[in-house]
Amino acid sequence: MLLARRLNQLALLVIIAALATGCGLFWGGPRTETWRDGNLRLKLWVSTSLPRVGQPVEIKFTVENTHDQIKIIQLEEKQQPVMDILIGFGAVDRTNLYWSDGRELTPEMRRLELAPGESKTIEMTWVPDEKADGETVSVHGILNRGAGHNT
Repeated sequence: MLLARRLNQLALLVIIAALATGCGLFWGGPRTETWRDGNLRLKLWVSTSLPRVGQPVEIKFTVENTHDQIKIIQLEEKQQPVMDILIGFGAVDRTNLYWSDGRELTPEMRRLELAPGESKTIEMTWVPDEKADGETVSVHGILNRGAGHNT
């Protein structure tokens, strides 16, 4: 009986702490993912993990060179940027939105050169519309789209 009461108290404290700190435990707060690709540190930040129709979602994707030498990433195919953000939603009629959609590909978007410790960040704001309502949404940071997705 005492153990059950203590567990209930602990559960209540966790709920109160989550609500007080805004950690998003219950309503899909910010989400950050960090991973490595060789000597590069990749970080994806999304302002909410549960997007709602009409509410803007901020997304940032950062690539940092953690090596002690210059790192160059270049695509042979010039139709796609080296660094991109992909938002995918919809199970039946899959919709993909890219940060690069509608942008003219500049030389900087085709070739990424990072000095040791240097980083590059791209940002986008997505406002979900009715097509995304109730759908599972995935957000990915992409480095060198021609070689496949990094998530």
